[in-house]
Amino acid sequence: MQIFTLKAALGAALLLCNVGAFCAPNEGPYVGGGLGVPNYPDTVNGFDSGGSSVAGKLYGGYQFTPNFALEAGLSDLGRVGLSGSRVRGRSAFVDAVGLAPLTDQWALLGRLGLAHATLDTPAGDSSGNGLKLGLGAQYLLTPNVALRGEWERYRPSVFGGHSNVDLYTIGVRVGF
Repeated sequence: MQIFTLKAALGAALLLCNVGAFCAPNEGPYVGGGLGVPNYPDTVNGFDSGGSSVAGKLYGGYQFTPNFALEAGLSDLGRVGLSGSRVRGRSAFVDAVGLAPLTDQWALLGRLGLAHATLDTPAGDSSGNGLKLGLGAQYLLTPNVALRGEWERYRPSVFGGHSNVDLYTIGVRVGF
């Protein structure tokens, strides 16, 4: 009889973790950052944007529930291209972030927001607003510290069109 009760309690705890009831990160304020690489799949203002660079982001947020947070931050979208035709980007953003716990430590995350980006080319620069979206995964080291791996797409309205900029990062999130 006690084994059945113990199994039922463990099953209920596992179910609650999977729906985010109490195994999610602590609610409240947090800060984070990530380093990674950018990808500019399109030409920007007629300039090739191939090559590789280092990029990153810093952000702050507030987790309202185990499954919802708001984040705001700054991104350096890297410097890519050949010598003399470099494209550089930077952005400020505000995102709604949804978290879907898979286990007590792993969660998938998705984001949708707005970004104001500036892209610089040898022929000039352009700033504009646009949508931003992303997908990723988060691994809790402790209830207040998590590792994140993310892909984000920035789509600002610049140079008379929409340029796609992807950012791939690995980082850390620290709650208070």
